[in-house]
Amino acid sequence: MTRSLAAAFFPLAFLSFLFAQTEAQDNCDLSVRVRTNNERSIEAPIQVEVLSSLGVVATAHISGGDSAQFRVTSGRTYRLAVSGIGIEAVTTPYFEINPLEGTHTETVYVKPTTQKLAEESPPGSPTISVSEMNVPRKAAEKMNKGLDAYSKGDTEKAAAYFEKAIAEYPHYARAFDMLGAIAVKSSDRNKARELFSKSIQTDSSFVPGYVDLARMDLQDQDYAGSESLLGKAIAVNPSMPEAIALLATTEFANKEYEKALVDVQRTHALANHEQFAEVHIMAGKVLVMENHPEAAIAQFQLFLREKPNSPQGEDVRKALASLEAEQRP
Repeated sequence: MTRSLAAAFFPLAFLSFLFAQTEAQDNCDLSVRVRTNNERSIEAPIQVEVLSSLGVVATAHISGGDSAQFRVTSGRTYRLAVSGIGIEAVTTPYFEINPLEGTHTETVYVKPTTQKLAEESPPGSPTISVSEMNVPRKAAEKMNKGLDAYSKGDTEKAAAYFEKAIAEYPHYARAFDMLGAIAVKSSDRNKARELFSKSIQTDSSFVPGYVDLARMDLQDQDYAGSESLLGKAIAVNPSMPEAIALLATTEFANKEYEKALVDVQRTHALANHEQFAEVHIMAGKVLVMENHPEAAIAQFQLFLREKPNSPQGEDVRKALASLEAEQRP
């Protein structure tokens, strides 16, 4: 099973409108992240397959913190098959893409087959919070069983294990956060917000809780709230590209264009920033509006260099070609 919203790394829905006029309404950009159960990326080659009832729809090969990008048809059901060096192969249950969705994000949790992969933490990965440094063994066992059930699509069983983990260790911020993720899947946004809030109330250094709440605020157009939460997340971990990229997106949505441009550059300077390359589309859009075509061209080129196989690539290439044509004497 996968975690669609709460662990989604970057809200592509807030960028897709930049080129919406060229997209077909029945197509959806599907982004797939692969993570270990402790939210770390896999620094090894990974194959991601999108499957329908008829077989394999598309295949992508990624590594590290990259996301696999696909163009699929909305209003249908799919599942994902993930395999690679150093991880146990997994096939998720079917999930549905709403007919109105232009973008959809899924996160697939996998188990490393080597201790080295399980222990490594690449630069820019989420900071280990105070609560997770002191997890009792029994609570950790319940959490791992919950994550295993969650990865198999049994959210009811997963929730029961997360509740047991909290009973063993009331300061288990990640358990509250995962319960929030389940609430999101159930479309209970009020409960999700309450649980995400609980995760940072129990541990003020738990960065994913801030990011999850900030993403909800952005979707609700509470830009000030989103910026405040992301500021707290970045204060804990200033090297987390997901938080800074989301901050740039919030600033863009709030028409704080100069701040957004600064935070796009901050994102680009961090390790594993390529998985958030969509911020360069946003920066290019701002620079076009501000009549800086050469700088806009550079941003679009960065995006294509970092995500050459992105479903948005064709639209970016069209925008880039138009700008370059205008610059010719």
